This record gives sequence, C-alpha cells and structure tokens, in this order.
Amino acid sequence: MALAGLALCAVLAVPRLQAQDSLGDIARKIRNAKEGESPEAKAASGKAQQNAYDLNLAMNLIAEKDPEQYSASVRLLLEQEKFVVLDDVAAAERNNKTRFAGGEWKLYTLYQAVESPWGSGPGIPADWNAFFGRLNRWVAQQPASITARVSLAAAELMYAQQAKAIAPAGSATPESMRLFTERLKQAETTLNQASDLQEKCPEWYDVMMQVGRAEGWEMEDLNVLFQRAVAFEPQYHYLYEQQAYTLMPGVRGHEGEPEKFAEETANKLGGKPGDILYWHITQSILTNAELSKLPQHFVWSRALIGYQDLVEQYGASAQRQNQIALMAAKFGDYTTADDLLLQLGDHWDKSVWGSQEYFDKVKAWARNSAGPFKKIIEAYKAVNMNIATPEGQQYDRQVAKEFSARFARVLQDCTAGANGPAPTLLIVQMGKTGAIQQMMVVPENANDACLRPRLEKAMFSPPPKPEYWVRVNLGDVQQPVKR
Repeated sequence: MALAGLALCAVLAVPRLQAQDSLGDIARKIRNAKEGESPEAKAASGKAQQNAYDLNLAMNLIAEKDPEQYSASVRLLLEQEKFVVLDDVAAAERNNKTRFAGGEWKLYTLYQAVESPWGSGPGIPADWNAFFGRLNRWVAQQPASITARVSLAAAELMYAQQAKAIAPAGSATPESMRLFTERLKQAETTLNQASDLQEKCPEWYDVMMQVGRAEGWEMEDLNVLFQRAVAFEPQYHYLYEQQAYTLMPGVRGHEGEPEKFAEETANKLGGKPGDILYWHITQSILTNAELSKLPQHFVWSRALIGYQDLVEQYGASAQRQNQIALMAAKFGDYTTADDLLLQLGDHWDKSVWGSQEYFDKVKAWARNSAGPFKKIIEAYKAVNMNIATPEGQQYDRQVAKEFSARFARVLQDCTAGANGPAPTLLIVQMGKTGAIQQMMVVPENANDACLRPRLEKAMFSPPPKPEYWVRVNLGDVQQPVKR
C-alpha cells in the first residue's frame, strides 16, 4: 500500500473519543483499547504508525532545500534501510523535476549520495562489502524499483573505477584491469536488468553512457544512446555533459568537437534554456581539473549569459558561484573574477577549487589584475560626469590647450623612444591648485616611464573644484611648430 494511502490508518487505530472526555479519560481509553487489541490489530496499528512515520520522513526530505543536508539524510535512510522512503522520495523528485537553488536536480543529488560508502564521514575507510549488502537488500526488497537498481549500477561503476585508482600512479596492472573489467560488466548487467522495469529514470542513461564509454563502445552506439537519453528527458543536463566529455580530445573525440556540440545543442534548444544548457556543458569541462588543461574554445560571453539566466530561473548557490568565478579566471576575465571572488569572501568550495592554496592564488591574481583597471574605469566615470557640465567642458579645453603648449615636444620625444606601446590617453586628477594628484594611462600596459616623471610636478589652471578628474587625449595634442 502506498504511504500516502496509509496516513489514515494511524487515525483509525485510535478509539473514538467524546468531546467531553478529560485528558485522563482519553489516556485511559487509549490504554484500554491497546490492551484489548488482538495481535493482528496491534500489528496493523504498529504498521500504520510506522508507515505514517515513513511518510513524514519522505515529506521532510522532499521539502529539504539544503543540498548537503539532503545528501546526509539520503545516506542515513540507506544506512537505516528505509528503502520504501528512498523510492518514494526519488519518484517525487523524478516526476516533479525538482531542483535546488543553482539548478541542480534533486534526483541527481540523491543518486550521488548513494553511489559510494564514502559519505559516512571524513577519514572513515570505505566498507564496500557492507555498502553493497545494503544496496542488494534494497533491490531484493523492492524488485520493481528503478532507483534501487540504478543506485546499485552507479556504485558498481564507482567500484570499477576504484580498481584503477588503487594501481600505482601512471600504470594499470593486469589484476587492476581484471577487476575494472569485471566490475564494469556487472554495472552493465544491472542496468540491463533495470531496463526491463516499468518505471524509467534519466539517471539510468547517465550511468549507462559512462559504462559504455569505459567499455569502449563504438562511437555510433554511444551517439544512439545519447539520442535516446535526451529524447526521454531533454532537461536532464547531465546527459549533455556526459556527451561533451565523450567528445573531448583524448577521450573519444577531437579538438573543437565539444564546442561544436555545445553550440549546436544550445542553438537547437534556443532562447534562455539554450544558453543555460551552454553554461552547463561549458562549466562541466572548465571546472574539471584534467579536462580544463586540454585545448578548448568555448565562448565565455555565452556561458556567462547562460549562468545569469540560470540564476534568474533557479536562484544562486554557493557551488555555482564558485564555478562561475573559476570559469571567469580560466577565461582571463579578471574583472568578473574579482567581483565574484569578492562576493564569495572565504566561502570557497573544495569540489571546485581543489585546494585553498589554488583558490587564494586565483583570488590574488584577480585582485592584482583588476584593481588598476577598475581604478581607471571609476576615474573615467568621473571624467564623463565632469565634461557633462559647461564648466567641465571649458576646463577640459583649457587643460588640452595648456598641455599642447607645454608638453607637445616632450610627448613627441617620449613616444619616439618608447620601448613598447605608448600612452594614447591620460586620465588625470587635479588638486585645487592645478597640481596633478593622480595620473593613469590608457592602455594600461603602455610604457609611461618617460612621460610620467615630466608631468608629476606640472601645474595647470585650477579646476572647478578640488580632486577634479580630467582627460587628455594624446592623439589631439598639437605638435610644436618647427622654425
């Protein structure tokens, strides 16, 4: 009987009460009713109470919005062998396509929580025997459960990968390869058994795509499996991420194939959903420590737009904020990376950055790179505000006239002898007496070693107010007349 249908049983097991009964009368009636129950009635009452308790567990877990707490609760349910509850939760998440903030499918998070025994605590060795014992009891007790069999297959796939992991670095022993092949085949067998069930699940395809790739299926077969997968559930973005991984150079594809795949599938989907999918595919490659080292040509602007659309639709999450910050850094967008890392503060995600040392290194790079550029932007905003006023326009012309009269030849000499790009624009802050307080050059990599010392002590007409920003377009400076 379904849990939802059993909620009433607990009510029916309580004796009928009169409105005028006192609390003492109620307690005595309940106690006498229990004492007079037959063994069968007591068993039914206990079962109803247990089912009501399980229903409450399922409803609380479905309502959980914290991914970490959700995963911990799922693992606890598996340890307690609450298999019916796990099936009910998975069915609800699957049917409703529920997401956490940041767009992560709750169904995917559930499977991740039960794919290995590592979630029991830091530093605790993985007990695969006990873990597989629980998963196999789940399959035995719930033979029609797609969730149980996909969980078992995902664990068998993880166990197969562990066979390679225990081999010495950079090598694969005959024994490790034997274990890998044997365990991988078991995962495929479990998935094939699950395919006969009436209930279907998009994660079945996700795991099967990984198994097929690891077993060396023909690319044609992998493509057919992918097409079947997205036909079943086109919103399950993990399927597209798996296909992009398959197409990476050194995996099963060639340079440029993942980018082409991302663009074509995103364009086919179209609009904001397409941009969000482009973000998912791009971040799955760029935040993978190994894959990100390979040549890639994803379009940062589209990935960033996709992320913004993702947040608009599902809200932000700490993990997604870490991912977009890392991506901005990998694309060399230090201003965006700096803004995002300032928002994150010290809330770095180990699953994204790997280590705090790397996080701090990127954070320092972004700050050191973006700081000067942001100062120029802020100064230029102040210049634009000043020249929007009549007095600002007049002072702008006055400074340009004075600069041409006094520094045209200096500019000519410095430009001629410059080793590297020469400045094209000066953004200058004037003190109340007309002395230069700050000077910034554009482009920021320009060589101003000759020009800056000549201008540091220069005096111009007093500005309309102290700390006044003005620009000097060096291309408009009139060259001195030769006599």
